[in-house]
Amino acid sequence: MTLFVPDVSAAYLRDLIVPVGETIGMAAAGMFVAFALGIPIAVAIGTRAPGFRLLVAALSSLRAIPDLTLAILAVVIVGLGPGAGVVALALFYTAMVGRVYADLFLTAERAPLEALRATGASRVAIAAFGLLPLTMSDLLTFGSYAFECAMRASIIVGAVGGGGLGTELVGSLNALAYHRVLTLILVLVALVAIVDRFGALVRRTPRLGLLLVPVGLISLWLNRPGLFSFAHALGVFGGMLPPALRLPEVAALPALIAQTLGMALGGTLLGAVLAFPTSPAAAQRIAPPALALLLRRIFDVARAIPELVWGLVLVVSIGTGPFAGAIALGLHSAGVLGKLYAESFENAPVAPIAALASTGARTLPIVAFGFVPLALGPLVVHTLFRLEWNVRAAAIVGMIGAGGIGQALYQAQQLFFYREMLAYVLVTWGLVALSDWLGERLRLRLGWRFVASG
Repeated sequence: MTLFVPDVSAAYLRDLIVPVGETIGMAAAGMFVAFALGIPIAVAIGTRAPGFRLLVAALSSLRAIPDLTLAILAVVIVGLGPGAGVVALALFYTAMVGRVYADLFLTAERAPLEALRATGASRVAIAAFGLLPLTMSDLLTFGSYAFECAMRASIIVGAVGGGGLGTELVGSLNALAYHRVLTLILVLVALVAIVDRFGALVRRTPRLGLLLVPVGLISLWLNRPGLFSFAHALGVFGGMLPPALRLPEVAALPALIAQTLGMALGGTLLGAVLAFPTSPAAAQRIAPPALALLLRRIFDVARAIPELVWGLVLVVSIGTGPFAGAIALGLHSAGVLGKLYAESFENAPVAPIAALASTGARTLPIVAFGFVPLALGPLVVHTLFRLEWNVRAAAIVGMIGAGGIGQALYQAQQLFFYREMLAYVLVTWGLVALSDWLGERLRLRLGWRFVASG
């Protein structure tokens, strides 16, 4: 019965103060770097600056590396502790912010941008006076989501010595202390709810976001890496080259790729099917406040539990294999997409909705013919990104018995077969690059093509 009763003893809660501080500090420092680097990169991609395809390829390469592998590489370079976590989070979330913000820029209304371009405005001016104002609400929505993602990513970073709540959760799981696991999940839910609330305040008053600058700088200083072991890192990285797989491993690749893609597609589809019909009721512009708040908290719980933890629960409950992995990705994705879809509806322009409501239309037609078409661009961006994320996340849940590339990657990693590990990372990169390419084709079909003047 202790499985369902969290440990809320004063002694244990006091012990969590430092891990909670490390988790928030790692997230704040990593996201400070991510925004500082990712926004200029997004502007370059969104305005199709020279060399933007190389930037897209570089971002795809970083996003293709699973969290656990990226954290291990960071530990190799800077040693154990929160410093390694900051490095891992900064690398991945720079790529995440850069790519998603670039996609959101491409959904901006074209007429104002073309008007700016006609004046001979530079790319910087088009970004400052066109792209950023036109997409600000959706940028803030995704920014708050990215911050809470960074806190959840500490679970993976902590698994290899990055500190924070992740180290506590992994230790509790290994000790079968499930009452403490439940406590840690509840703490994560509370952190997600706090970030969600702060994000709502920032969307209403964007200047509040400036508070994160000093917080990020202080966190970056307090959690800075203590050492840089470049010689050791070069030796480890040199041992990964050239990437290689033996003949039986090559023969098994098609089945592993199929399992990985099946988990990603199935998880994304399940998440979208669960989130899309319910997300309008979680938008305060559409539903009564009490209902919207209830659904938001349900979404908070679903996404506060990392894919890895969902996977562990489902592998124990229904057995190993890709089906458990797909359900784990789907449950987490439902929480993510539910939040993002709801806030996309809330960010829809006011005037067209008011005009439709003035005709006497009821709520359902207003949602179907007003909110959905107006929010379609961000909805597609979030869904495509979630699919790409789940290709990568499938490698994470694969590590705990769900199959696919992740399981093979984890086995190579545990046995220190670094050449095989790098080969599987490259296969994952290829899958992420494929999802990028398919997403780009869809964006072109939707007409999201804006080229700024030079």
